Amino acid sequence: MENKEVKQYKPSKKLDEQISYLKYKKKVTFNKITEEDACEKLLRYNYINIITPFKHRFAKKTKNEILIKENGAHIYEKDVEFDEYFNFFNKEREHYPIIAKNIMDFEIHFKSIIAYNVLTTYYIENSCQLEKFLEHLKLKFINLKYSNKRKEHMRNQIDELKKNIGNYVNVYCFFDRMSLGKLLTIYICLDKQVQDLIFSKLKEYGYTFNVDKISDFIDKVFCLVSVRNCVMHCNSLEILIRFYNPKTHELRKVSDRKKYLKMIKLLSIEKTHDNS
Repeated sequence: MENKEVKQYKPSKKLDEQISYLKYKKKVTFNKITEEDACEKLLRYNYINIITPFKHRFAKKTKNEILIKENGAHIYEKDVEFDEYFNFFNKEREHYPIIAKNIMDFEIHFKSIIAYNVLTTYYIENSCQLEKFLEHLKLKFINLKYSNKRKEHMRNQIDELKKNIGNYVNVYCFFDRMSLGKLLTIYICLDKQVQDLIFSKLKEYGYTFNVDKISDFIDKVFCLVSVRNCVMHCNSLEILIRFYNPKTHELRKVSDRKKYLKMIKLLSIEKTHDNS
């Protein structure tokens, strides 16, 4: 049996312990929102959503936005109301319904137009031909100007699609159930003329995010996939914008943050697309 490294977790805190921790470790005060009400909010929405994404706004940082630690703990020099944390949380989440609506609107059009063009261009009449089509897509990896890590991820996505072909009653369901991330991988690997047909139709319907080049469109959708996964799983966009890798606390480049902020702003508009 393979030996696995055992990862230790921080002990869970009860609500009153969370309040005490916030008071004495993060200098949080409870004048505008009482401790009792704060407990209720922490139970309903979770510490990891209310406090964790926004602590960088109150903790001491370097000029490069890296949080400073002393004896393994962040430094908080001023008192901060729990209300301030909760306001950041509310302001972020109030846009989620509109973002989700616009993402779903884009996704159904993207999925439908890709499926139509693939199934009317390539010869796919049975599961074997579908598998050959997916293998054909992998040939495009040679010319893709992406990192090896990203190409490996895309290759794994296609291999997973091949593995699961038998789980779908027909090819239409195969495309309909496909995740947005896998769908983007399919699009990236299609022949250029098919890409052009799909992009042209999406542009006609107003779903290319104000760009004229396919390469720029792909970058937009790649960004959108991360936003989608974050919003649909009720995770914090603040974390997505700030961190390239939350696990290692590696921060995003400023240019990268701007890209995500721009996409989020676009998706936060009540009617991003004309559905007439």
